Amino acid sequence: MGIFNRKTKTPEVAPVAAPSNSQNLSELVLKSIREGVLIVSEQGNVTLANPMACTMIGHDANELVGISVTSGVTFVDKSGNAIAENANPIIVGLRTGEVGEHRDLSLLNVRNNKTTPISLIVTPTNGAGSSVVVTMRDIAQELKEESERMDFISTASHEMRTPVASIEGYLGLAMNPATATIDQRAMEYLNKAHESSQHLGRLFQDLLDTTKLDDGLIKVRMEPVELASLVKQYADAQIPNIQAKGLTYQFGSGNNQAGGSAMTPLYYASIDRDFLQEILNNLIENAIKYTPAGGIAVTVTGDEHSCRIIVADSGIGIPRDEIEHIFQKFYRVDNSDTREIGGTGLGLALVKQRVEAMGGQIWAESEQGKGSQFIVMLPRLSGEAYSQQKFLFDNQQAQAANSTPQPQQ
Repeated sequence: MGIFNRKTKTPEVAPVAAPSNSQNLSELVLKSIREGVLIVSEQGNVTLANPMACTMIGHDANELVGISVTSGVTFVDKSGNAIAENANPIIVGLRTGEVGEHRDLSLLNVRNNKTTPISLIVTPTNGAGSSVVVTMRDIAQELKEESERMDFISTASHEMRTPVASIEGYLGLAMNPATATIDQRAMEYLNKAHESSQHLGRLFQDLLDTTKLDDGLIKVRMEPVELASLVKQYADAQIPNIQAKGLTYQFGSGNNQAGGSAMTPLYYASIDRDFLQEILNNLIENAIKYTPAGGIAVTVTGDEHSCRIIVADSGIGIPRDEIEHIFQKFYRVDNSDTREIGGTGLGLALVKQRVEAMGGQIWAESEQGKGSQFIVMLPRLSGEAYSQQKFLFDNQQAQAANSTPQPQQ
């Protein structure tokens, strides 16, 4: 029965606490989503496992909840080896309190002993020493589609190189006064056709280069080096191209932007020589292409933990809202300054891929009309670490040379 207010005689409903459905809603969400979800306590024990997580792992919820996550959940690396407990990404998240994201792991299902490639995210609830929320998503289909896409690009690029090379050859014959006689207008048309065929050739080569590393066809061959001298060697090889456009060139190492000083520090790093050369060629060629006048400077510097290679130019620059996109495949800045400049849109994507394969990072700093600089940051080796790695590398090279079969007499 309602309670009447004596003044107004209108009924008042007595406040009744509404039943909370938040817990039921949370359970419904966890049951319905297609990602596996675990909650792991600060002690490393599983406190919650949704149905999808149980299906992926191969345990029932009552088997998982309450046990150590390292006992109930097994991650496997690309080689098929179980991840050690101290390297388990969930344990690492508990220890460090940092969010971890991984796409290079598989999850072992204990019921059928099969592994599933997953995308794994470990999110601490309140920093180091707190519980973590673990989400796992099956990415087998994604990887299959990605592999098929890469196979298609690689095959198509390889097959297209032959007819393009043939077109270039015939165009070369047509443009050669010794083999053909054509008027000036026809020569202009042939020159444009030749430029386009060369552009196609570069596009297909860049496509092949970007897919080979993804497919594991190119192996990263790390070698300890003194970085400044090697960068100078590769950069100096571009001097004729820089001078052909009427640009100035400077190289510097240490804290001086150009010219250096009598005593400059040695910057040791572990790199792949071929990758480093590709990186510098791409960055310097881009600098030449997008610098109508002025100069290009290459600098090697660093701090206690890292080395930095800086390729700077006084060119047209990059609009600020475009900088975050320039390392994406096929992305090209499109404005009145760049429209007449050729390019495949893959060069910087290839550079980023090579830098990251060596454990480094790359970014750009630029302002439209005020030039650009591209910074490659690589882990720095101490003098002692360099000596140790150089000794091991040289020994491996000597052993490989000695084990190479010699031709029979």
